[in-house]
Amino acid sequence: MSTANTKPLSHTSFSAQQLTVVGMMIALTVVMLNTPLGAITLPMIRITIAHVPILITAILFGLSEGLMVAFAFGVCTLLIALTSPVSVLDPFFVNPLVSILPRVIIPVTTYFSYRGLQKLLPQFKGKETLSVAISLAIGNLTNTFGVYAMLYLLYAAQILEKTGTPALSLIIGLISTSTAIKCAGIVLIGTPIVLTLRKALQHLQR
Repeated sequence: MSTANTKPLSHTSFSAQQLTVVGMMIALTVVMLNTPLGAITLPMIRITIAHVPILITAILFGLSEGLMVAFAFGVCTLLIALTSPVSVLDPFFVNPLVSILPRVIIPVTTYFSYRGLQKLLPQFKGKETLSVAISLAIGNLTNTFGVYAMLYLLYAAQILEKTGTPALSLIIGLISTSTAIKCAGIVLIGTPIVLTLRKALQHLQR
């Protein structure tokens, strides 16, 4: 696979096509955050997929575009926490350091993981698939650990007061072994989507 086929489909300035795609990704993110489409419920686990558009955008289009979608995700999360909190932790997401900052880090780790793997991995048939899969996993874990890290750093005492459980114990319980299963789910869902969209976009650009 040539280097040209593995670069994010982006340029120094936004084209109308890129703005359209970013707008669609933001719209999809908002819909997923506010409807059941944002999660897949299995018998023993619930996999949140509302942040998948961030991962896809960062890999396919580049860092700037991924940051735009991530920022929209964070703002939407903040507004949901402000207007319709559900869990005991939701009020903490009114703070942009919890709702927005960790989200804008997602495309950074995803993008640079993908670009780094493209340079470091030797040429072989599954290089693109492996690069995408690992980058999706890293981006997903950035979301999980980023949010919980900010919650612990900023609100450890308040979490103990509200729940009666030490913040670290609560967070470890929330992460638990299911994180690996959720991460695998994101990779299994996101990898074929990224590869399919890349082929379609490359075909349109011919």
